[in-house]
Amino acid sequence: MASMGGGHLDAEPLARLVKNSGMLNRTLQMICSNEGVNKNGVKAELQQRIIDRIRDHARRGDVIAFNRLKGMIENPSSLLPSNSQYSSMTSSLSPAATGTPSYMGVASGSGYNMGAGLNNLRFGGYQSLEFKPSPFYTIQQQLAETKECQVMTAHRHTVLISLRVSDYPILSRVLLDPSLRVMVFCAAEGHGKQDIAFPHQSEIKVNGGEIKANLRGLKNKPGSTRPVDITKELRLKVPTYTNNVEMTYALTNKASGYPLQKFYLLIYVVKIVSVVDLVKKLETGRRITKESVVNDMVDKSRDPDIVTTATVLSLKCPLSTLRIDLPCRSISCRHVQCFDATSYLQLQEQGPTWLCPICNNSAPFENLAVDEYVKDILKNTSRSVDQVTIQPDGKWELHTKPEPLSKSNGVASDDDDDLIEVTKSGDSVRVSTPCAYGTPAAREPSSTAAMNLGSTSGKRPIAAVIDLTSSGDEDDEPLARPAKRQYNNGYGQPPDPSTSMYRPSSATYPR
Repeated sequence: MASMGGGHLDAEPLARLVKNSGMLNRTLQMICSNEGVNKNGVKAELQQRIIDRIRDHARRGDVIAFNRLKGMIENPSSLLPSNSQYSSMTSSLSPAATGTPSYMGVASGSGYNMGAGLNNLRFGGYQSLEFKPSPFYTIQQQLAETKECQVMTAHRHTVLISLRVSDYPILSRVLLDPSLRVMVFCAAEGHGKQDIAFPHQSEIKVNGGEIKANLRGLKNKPGSTRPVDITKELRLKVPTYTNNVEMTYALTNKASGYPLQKFYLLIYVVKIVSVVDLVKKLETGRRITKESVVNDMVDKSRDPDIVTTATVLSLKCPLSTLRIDLPCRSISCRHVQCFDATSYLQLQEQGPTWLCPICNNSAPFENLAVDEYVKDILKNTSRSVDQVTIQPDGKWELHTKPEPLSKSNGVASDDDDDLIEVTKSGDSVRVSTPCAYGTPAAREPSSTAAMNLGSTSGKRPIAAVIDLTSSGDEDDEPLARPAKRQYNNGYGQPPDPSTSMYRPSSATYPR
């Protein structure tokens, strides 16, 4: 196994370089081939595979593999080295050659066999691990000793930490200060600053009661697990009461990916920072000036290789779909679209991934900035406006949507009904249909009328109107009908005389 040097390997700058360097597919395929991953697929897939490898090397603290991959990304001409070149590069990157100190006194090349070195230097027999910082809390003090969770590939095991207020006076402050919380942290065996990670199967109990918490984080998202807040379950009013915190776990190999990796359980008192306070901090923090955004647009419009057109900018947050209040994006993002600061921070508080929801690039809290260009647009538009059109020169205007046509080819919609006016004038009935509705004006059957009616399948034929005001005596002598005149009901077929509604003797049609 490759030896591991000390120090923290920051994968995100290299991941951004892969995303934004504009490397050709052929170069990406060669890097994937050298890393032993699938080299087939589109550019985005190749980039993501390389980024996953970068983060994997950094998570494991594999300096040799990390620097080898970094060299290929920064200098693509060094791809496909011969065996002798690879051996010399490996030896030159070893901790002994570079002067990198070995981790906790463990000799280079020892791989994962570092338990002895860890046991001698921790708090209370173990050295306190260092976790990656979070803007949502700051660690105040560790409680009790770090508990080592032995490798468990099949069976279950339980570790116990006991706490008393009399032993840790800071716990008395937790009762008075609601911003102080007691949280359980856990990390896999590794180097540098650690992500929070619990064994694959684990549960936490405080004083016999199980804590309902997500101990796995988001799937395939290392670092998305949150520490477990156990403040409410602790009994802190009696200084001598012993609070028992237990973690039962199994399958350590599934969580870490390595069969011989241990975990370490710790309890800290932390001071939490609310989302509201973080938003206020952003408001007074970094800025992306309006001038810089406009200049960037103008530079792109002058590029002969890029065809620039007007674009539509949404004023809604892609996370909450609500109108943005404080527009933010990472300083490394190249797009103008922003997200709402509050919505983004609330999402990261639930499961920290710190990825831009628009371009999926790294967007940690320290890199967030307020976009003054979008902020100016929000300030000068009403809250009912959710889109604007941006010209290549940076000027913007309200986005107007074309109104859909209510009628097609001059034909009324199916909802339009023919107007039927019934007036009593003696014994006659008048049926009136406006010409604007496209109904045939003549009663005589004609091919033109039939075609017009056939083209509007949703139109209802004009029903025969019966005069119900006439007396029964008038029905004794039927009215004489004009010879050779047939009513085709608008469809070329005479009505069925057998129907109960067909009474030709009581209806008179206008001529």
